[in-house]
Amino acid sequence: MQDINIIKPPVMVGLDPGLIKMIMLIAGGVFFLILVAFLIKKFWKSKSNDQGSQSITPIPHYKLALGELDRLCQKPVIDPKPFYFDLGGLIKRYVGGSCSMNALEMTTQELVKQIRFTGMDRALILEVSQFLNISDPFRYGPMVPDSSQVKKDLASARQLITGMEQDLESQRVLAQQSISQQSSSKKSLALQQKETP
Repeated sequence: MQDINIIKPPVMVGLDPGLIKMIMLIAGGVFFLILVAFLIKKFWKSKSNDQGSQSITPIPHYKLALGELDRLCQKPVIDPKPFYFDLGGLIKRYVGGSCSMNALEMTTQELVKQIRFTGMDRALILEVSQFLNISDPFRYGPMVPDSSQVKKDLASARQLITGMEQDLESQRVLAQQSISQQSSSKKSLALQQKETP
C-alpha cells in the first residue's frame, strides 16, 4: 500500500464564482438605477421645455431685419467691407427666413433665381438683384464706396425689406382668401348634396 498516493482536493484558483455573481448583480442594479434616473430627468426636462416653448413667440423675420438694420445704422462705418458683408447678409437672412430657403449659402445669381420661384413681384426681384450686384464689388472686390453711397445703400436696404414684406403679406392674404373660398365652396356643395335626395 505504499504505492498509493492520496489525492488532494482541488485548489480554488482565481475568483470565487459566487463573488462574481454578487458583483454582477450589484453592477446591474446600479446600472438600472442610473438608467431610471436618466429617464426620469429626461422626462421632466422635456415636460418643462414644452411648457417653456408655449410662452415663447417667435419674432417675425421683418422685425428682426429692421432691428438688425437699425443696429447697423448706429455703428460707425470705419471699414466698408465688413459693413457691406453685414448688409448683404441681412438682406439674405431676411429673404431666406421669409421665403424658407438657405439664402446665406447662395450667390447673388442663385438667390435671384430662387426668389423668382416664390412668386414675388418682378420689380422687387429686379431691385434685390440690382442691390446685391451693386454691393458685391464692395464686399468681394477692391472697390471702396464713399460715405454718401453707404447712406444711400442703407436707405435702399430698408426700402427693399419693407417692399418685400408688403409683397409677401399680400401673397399671404391672397392665399388665405383662396383657402377660405375653397372651404366655403366645399361647405355649400356639401349642403346642396344633402338637400337633394
